[in-house]
Amino acid sequence: MSSSQAVKDTAKKLVNLLEKCPKDRIPHLVSFKDVQMARFRRVAGLPNVDDKGKSIKERKPSLDEIKSIINRTSGPLGLSKEMLAKIQNKVVDEKFTEESINEQVRALSTIMSNKFRNYYDVGDKLYKPAGNPYYYQRLIDAVDGKKKENFFTAMRTVIFGK
Repeated sequence: MSSSQAVKDTAKKLVNLLEKCPKDRIPHLVSFKDVQMARFRRVAGLPNVDDKGKSIKERKPSLDEIKSIINRTSGPLGLSKEMLAKIQNKVVDEKFTEESINEQVRALSTIMSNKFRNYYDVGDKLYKPAGNPYYYQRLIDAVDGKKKENFFTAMRTVIFGK
């Protein structure tokens, strides 16, 4: 098996593992999972897909498009054609090896299996402290949007600690 084929195969393993990762609970502008999926799909030679599974065509802007954007903007951005060519040539393409991708596969599988959470398990003493046993559960409920506190219940919690 050639080295490029081995890199593609290990990248496919990483993409499959990334697909099994859960979605972020809190929506962000950019998701780690989505960025890594797009990055390693390109390495594996797989097409990029959207949330519904449809293929997305990825197209880099041409030198003429970049030049027209620069010409339309005011200020010191007007670069010569030679400078634009130098900039485009300096853009680094990522070079992956089979070992580097395998390291990422191992790290992601360790995270997904909760290896260190189980190894360094803390007891109920930290999750439910005696002074305020429902503190962390209220935080999780607030993040999940299950139960919202109003002003009066928040003041009761601050004053009485319950």
